[in-house]
Amino acid sequence: MGKIEFANCQDVRNQKRIQELDCPHCHEPGGIEAFVKDGILAEDGVCDNCGYILPEGTELEEVE
Repeated sequence: MGKIEFANCQDVRNQKRIQELDCPHCHEPGGIEAFVKDGILAEDGVCDNCGYILPEGTELEEVE
């Protein structure tokens, strides 16, 4: 059997992805650029339109 590579497994899991969210305050479409890891904001997200802040640790389910 072939060798299975797991070396990058943790690297992939720990990656953050960028997602644009609609602002829950002013409803600006894509107003917040969020860095997401495991469905949770990895850092504060700030609305470009009104300045509303989604705090780090917020679950995406709460916003969508």
